[in-house]
Amino acid sequence: MPVDPRATVTLCVASGILKVHGSDKNEVHVRSSGAAKIDFRRIDKPKDDSRPATRVDVMVFDKSGVSNPRRDCQAFADVDMDVPAGATVQIQTRDGDITIAGVSGAYAGSQNGDITIERATRFVEAGSVGGSIYLRNSSGRINLSSAGGEVQVVNVRPATGDDTFEVGTVSGDIQLNQVSNPKVTAKTVNGRLIMTGPLAKSGYYGFTNMTGDVVLALPQDASFQLNAKVSEKHDIISDFELTYLNEPPAPAPARSSRSPEARSKAPVVVERRSTTVVVPYSLRRVNAVCGSGDATISVASFGGTIRIRKI
Repeated sequence: MPVDPRATVTLCVASGILKVHGSDKNEVHVRSSGAAKIDFRRIDKPKDDSRPATRVDVMVFDKSGVSNPRRDCQAFADVDMDVPAGATVQIQTRDGDITIAGVSGAYAGSQNGDITIERATRFVEAGSVGGSIYLRNSSGRINLSSAGGEVQVVNVRPATGDDTFEVGTVSGDIQLNQVSNPKVTAKTVNGRLIMTGPLAKSGYYGFTNMTGDVVLALPQDASFQLNAKVSEKHDIISDFELTYLNEPPAPAPARSSRSPEARSKAPVVVERRSTTVVVPYSLRRVNAVCGSGDATISVASFGGTIRIRKI
C-alpha cells in the first residue's frame, strides 16, 4: 500500500514474532506465512483519497479471526513488515519478540518477549513485562521500561537539545554505554545499574537503585558535581579526586561490639583507589566536585555500593 514518507503504521497481534524494517520505498509491505488474511485500514481522513495515507492500521487475521474482522490484535502469526524509513511505527504483541530497525520513531510493547530496536532517528518508547530491551545506534527522545528483564543501550545520542533519556526496571540490570543525551535518568529496584562513557557538557544524570550497586565508568578527564546518597552499610568508591563541598557533621554512635569510646568514633569510608577519605559513620549524603563540575550526577543506592571508575 502506498503511504506518506512520514506515515504512522500500527501493527498488533496476540502472539508472534514481529519484525519491522525501514526502507527507501514509500509503501507498506507486509508478509506473514501464519496469517489467513492481511488488510490495510486507512485511519486518516484525507479530503483527497488519492493522496498516500498518513496513518495505516495493519490488520492481521488467523483462521479464527477471518470470520470476525473486528477482532484486531487477536491473531497468532509471525509478521515481517517494511515501512518508509521516515515512518513512525506502533508495534504490539502479547507473547513474542519484536525487532525494529531503520525507522524514524518507534513505540513497542510486549508482555512476554524481548524488544530490539536499532537505528531509530527521532524517538523510542518501549516496554516489556517479562522480557528484555536492547537499543542500539539510535537518536532522539528515549523511554524504556522492563519489569522482569534487563535493558541494554549502546550508542544513543540526542536528535535535538531537549531529547531526554529515561529507563527503568523492576528486577533487571540496566547497562548504558555511550549515551550522550543531555538528561539521563535510570531507576531499578533489584538489579545492577552500569553506565559507561563520557558525560554530556552541562548534562544531568539521575540514578536510583534500591538494592544493587551503581557503577559509573567515566573517561579520565570527566568533570562533574556529585550528589550521592548511600546506606550506612555501604560505601562510595571513586577513582577520581573529589573535593567535598560540605563539612562533615559530628560523629554519631555506631553499632559495634567495641567499647563505647571506640563506637563514638566509628567511621564510614568514602575511598579512592589512591587515597582513603574517612568521614563520620552517620554521613549518608556526599556532595563533592571533580574538576570544574561541568555535569551533575545525582545518585542514590540504598542497598549497594556506588563506584565511580576511570576508563
